[in-house]
Amino acid sequence: MPNDMAHDNPLLKTFGAAALDGAPEWFGEVTRKGAERFAELGLPTNRTEAWKYTSLRGLGGLGFSAPAREAEAVEIPRDRIAGIEGIEIVLVNGRLDESRTALDEMPVGLMVTPLADAVQFKDGVTRHALEDESALDGLPLAALSTAGITGGVLIEVARDADIARPIHIISIGSGSAAFAPRNVIWVGPKAKVTLVESHVGEGSYFSNSVTHVTLEDEAVFHHYKLQNESRDAYHVAMTHVHCGEKTVYDNFALSCGAKLARNEIRSKLDGSDILYAVNGVYMAAANQHLDNTTFIEHAKPNSESREIYKGVLDENGRGVFQGKILVQRPAQKTDGYQMNRALLLSRKAEIDSKPELEIYADDVKCSHGATVGELDAEQLFYLKARGINEHDARNMLIEAYLRDALDEIRVDKVALAFGDKISDWLAERIRREEAA
Repeated sequence: MPNDMAHDNPLLKTFGAAALDGAPEWFGEVTRKGAERFAELGLPTNRTEAWKYTSLRGLGGLGFSAPAREAEAVEIPRDRIAGIEGIEIVLVNGRLDESRTALDEMPVGLMVTPLADAVQFKDGVTRHALEDESALDGLPLAALSTAGITGGVLIEVARDADIARPIHIISIGSGSAAFAPRNVIWVGPKAKVTLVESHVGEGSYFSNSVTHVTLEDEAVFHHYKLQNESRDAYHVAMTHVHCGEKTVYDNFALSCGAKLARNEIRSKLDGSDILYAVNGVYMAAANQHLDNTTFIEHAKPNSESREIYKGVLDENGRGVFQGKILVQRPAQKTDGYQMNRALLLSRKAEIDSKPELEIYADDVKCSHGATVGELDAEQLFYLKARGINEHDARNMLIEAYLRDALDEIRVDKVALAFGDKISDWLAERIRREEAA
């Protein structure tokens, strides 16, 4: 369903050519509005406040191509994805690979529908998510993604269901494709489920995804993400979360891949007694730029939000953390905490932190902060005094610093899998040092 709003913008033309075929009229209107919004906003520059620290200059001239109409037969790189046993959903360049997604073998209480079918036959939840224009307001990359939605899934968890095995979405990029997967997740009242995302690939592709999450009252959703893309790839991801009464939303993102990546989460806590956590680890080395941006709106009273991000920046790697907590006037008794900690391993490494609070209620407990530093000299001395050489001592301290963050993950098997990726990153760092 090529989009007729592409004009002469090469990115818009590429994404518009990739949109789903055979979709209903309302879906075409959604993609058209996305194209219009992106044509109006354009790629953000450093003069755009929300993108002050992350430049997309030149992205439009990189010559990306639209993906094939069907999912390509690309091997799953098992050594790069999160090593968990789960219910696998495989996307290749944004297209659902139904041959490797057991749609008919889901446990009771879980339904997974290809997005192409959902927009045709299950347009209640799907249409509500895709037609939400607030998901585009001031968000140019989300608008670009909407202009060329390439595929994805609708995940529905029934009321009271407790899905024991984690769902594992494996998104694989290849070549120079530009693709825009769209996943819609609805967790019913009092339901419980864990979702893990692994983003991997080979090539200089551009993954521009949007995910919609709706938690009905008393739902519990553990949502974990591994961004381990090709080091030549671009990864921009937006997650919209809407939390009902007494819900639990538990998010953790581990970012170590891509040339440039931005993981953005925007959430509305639209109920009372919500427990909400967004945490993460980011590890950047040579020529990498990793951006974590969050926005949390407390709309009603008596909810708690926590966000803790820890980064390690090596060589000329750059990290960005932007976090804003907005407390509306009715949201009395809000408890909000926000912290970004960064460890610089090189004089060329760089971190930009912008924690922010905007509070209109008068009975709240909110705090934010950011720290930047190097490895602790006293701890290094302590280890060296016990016969450990400086090289090994430094790596031991880096690993301990990163693994401490994994305590925020509430699902043990995911914490173990993410710990393995931290070990892989450190092993690669040691190989680079030895080769230098």
